[in-house]
Amino acid sequence: MRERLVKLLVIGYGSIGRKHAANARATGHEVALLRHSKENPNQDGLREYYSLEEAVANGKTDGAIICSPTSRHLPDVELLVERRIPFLLEKPPAAEMESTLQMEKLLLQSGFGEYAIGFNLRYYPALLFIKDFLPQLGKVYSARIAAGYYLPNWRRDVDYRETSSAKKELGGGVHIELVHEIDYLVWFFGCPEKVSGYINHVSDLEISTADICAALLRYRDDSVVELHLDYLSHRYLRGCQIVAENGTLEWEMNGGSVYHTERAGRASEEVFSPTPGYDFNETYVEELKDFIGIIQGRTESRMEMSDCVKTMRVLEAIRLSSEKEEWVSLGDI
Repeated sequence: MRERLVKLLVIGYGSIGRKHAANARATGHEVALLRHSKENPNQDGLREYYSLEEAVANGKTDGAIICSPTSRHLPDVELLVERRIPFLLEKPPAAEMESTLQMEKLLLQSGFGEYAIGFNLRYYPALLFIKDFLPQLGKVYSARIAAGYYLPNWRRDVDYRETSSAKKELGGGVHIELVHEIDYLVWFFGCPEKVSGYINHVSDLEISTADICAALLRYRDDSVVELHLDYLSHRYLRGCQIVAENGTLEWEMNGGSVYHTERAGRASEEVFSPTPGYDFNETYVEELKDFIGIIQGRTESRMEMSDCVKTMRVLEAIRLSSEKEEWVSLGDI
């Protein structure tokens, strides 16, 4: 049975907003935009609104996709929950821990559960495979998770200095932009006991945000995770290594395969290989399918706001540790 087509409002039309709009239109859904400025109207023939109240009035919208700068997420969520309109919220939910907790409280008190969170790496086949493979590794001793790319090359069609990634007032910063890595870290291993972190702007990039984040996360069983995020790597960097009782697991997005080395001296075995021609956009397509299912009452959210809170607690612990130059316990967040 073909899914019922819906009317979607895309809030914010930057790179991620354009991606969601294109994916929705490709499957026949109707898309309108909420813009904060009438300058440079879209070239895609989409209807534009400049007030969220107007955009959601009188049944104009079945669901909203929030792609605005992180600092603007909370007011949009508040109105959508009040009007009982399902939403897909791009990561992270908010730039500060306090706003994330406000969202969680709002959703709990309202009883509203028709939402999805845009951590699309949870749809990435290699990471889904690793999540399922983890029990076979036995006790995890350590892990390294890294992501980085040179910010001026990130979105080649725009001036990097004008993006939300570069502006502190819009909720930018490498630790926020690449919070996907913190999310899948928590998804894989849970929350650590304590964190030591370093967040800073160390390069000559013309930005008001941090361009590097490094952290050490210690768990109650004495296992440790090392995290590295940056806007500086001239070669695209994204991957992880997990060292455990029953071998070492390694994945790098360049190439996409997952390798397992059972013990020292043995050759690595390719235990997962990506589908030839796999397009990373498929993670967004699958995410959108789930969201449409939520709108139509066919599926439930893959990720609750409580999961977001865990991710944001780790992020906040890293930030506080960097600020205080000391270890921070997650129990204090």
